Amino acid sequence: MGPRARIPRDLPRHDAAAGHCRAGPRDHRGSRSVDRHGSPCAGGDAMKPISQRPRSSLVGIFLLAAAAGTLLFFLLVPTWDHPWDPIESRDWGWRGIAMNTFTSARTRNDPINIVPAATTPFPDTGMSASEVYENVKVLGDLDSGQFDYLMQSMTEWVAPDQGCGYCHGDGGNFASDDLYTKKVARRMLEMVRDINANARHVGQTGVTCYTCHRGNNVPQKTWYEGAEPKPPMGGIVGKPPPWNRTAKNMRDFFPRAPFENYLLDDKPISGAQARTVSGETTDLADLENIYILMMQMSEGMGVNCNFCHNTRAFADWSQSTPKRINAWYGIRMVRGINNDYLTGLQGLFPPHRLGPLGDVAKVDCATCHNGMSRPLGGAPMAAGYEGLLGPKGDRPIRRATAFETRKAHQAAITEPGVDERGVVQAGE
Repeated sequence: MGPRARIPRDLPRHDAAAGHCRAGPRDHRGSRSVDRHGSPCAGGDAMKPISQRPRSSLVGIFLLAAAAGTLLFFLLVPTWDHPWDPIESRDWGWRGIAMNTFTSARTRNDPINIVPAATTPFPDTGMSASEVYENVKVLGDLDSGQFDYLMQSMTEWVAPDQGCGYCHGDGGNFASDDLYTKKVARRMLEMVRDINANARHVGQTGVTCYTCHRGNNVPQKTWYEGAEPKPPMGGIVGKPPPWNRTAKNMRDFFPRAPFENYLLDDKPISGAQARTVSGETTDLADLENIYILMMQMSEGMGVNCNFCHNTRAFADWSQSTPKRINAWYGIRMVRGINNDYLTGLQGLFPPHRLGPLGDVAKVDCATCHNGMSRPLGGAPMAAGYEGLLGPKGDRPIRRATAFETRKAHQAAITEPGVDERGVVQAGE
């Protein structure tokens, strides 16, 4: 036997321990190198089972699948604004200071924000409603023709499907007070008359039942008090999460503390600085609640912050727009509605009309505005309805929205705003 042949170094060598070969250079024809047994040298990760592939390739596949799933979610699930529904911009101030407001044409053209066609008023009869009908406690001095016209309109505004029987029942006894809906409607008439006569920011447009109800028995944009959140299971912050994780929309997702503090209670809407001049610190929970309230007001009115504020100095009244004064009065009007008219009706409503804590539905800015800076585009809703124009006087809405002259100085200190003459003092 002759001497053993030596394998050239440029040929592939099979690595039995690793389970693959190290390929040598290709020949002049570009053929694949072979191992010492004559088998092609496969090499690379493509021929390996998944369990033997590098971790980096598996991570890449996972990230690619996650990115595709995320893209599909955001394309299919949320209701995005479409390109054919452009956002309109309007400049409120001097050029270059970014005092722009943005509105949506889709919100403006939403059927719920379209003013319903007015019906032909009934002619006067020369007799008051109390002379023609029994048990008329609110509009007894109104002409019976105007009274009938208003009753017909209220039916279309609040109960178009149920008709007159929604408040009066099907027995034909219109004088009966058996149904809770009639008692509530009577109190709501007093509220509307009060708003039209004494709410300063309503102006000459006025409101009707339709302003809030929009053809529904109960206005769609209302809120109830929220239950106290359960303590957290652990963590170092110690603050229970206030968010409503079972909400079906973003409006209901936010906690109810901002509404309870500022639209039901009269807690001052101030303290936007972490530390005041006096050295007292501000509770971060209050700042969060104020921010949430402002966001809810912005969404409810369909405007951004610049509609009322100058974003370079949110707290400075001298740099704010005149709309901020209207908002100041509007907040106090909402407080008056919730406290003087709605909470007092809690005992009249059946359980299915109450919230989880047994409280009555309450209002906020979105209840009337429904995504527009002026409800129903500022249409003069109360025009032609004499019965909805109540007498002026010191009534709950007025007490909730305007200072008496003799109290202006004290009010500007305890809860800054504007005085009886409309002069800016300081404030929210």
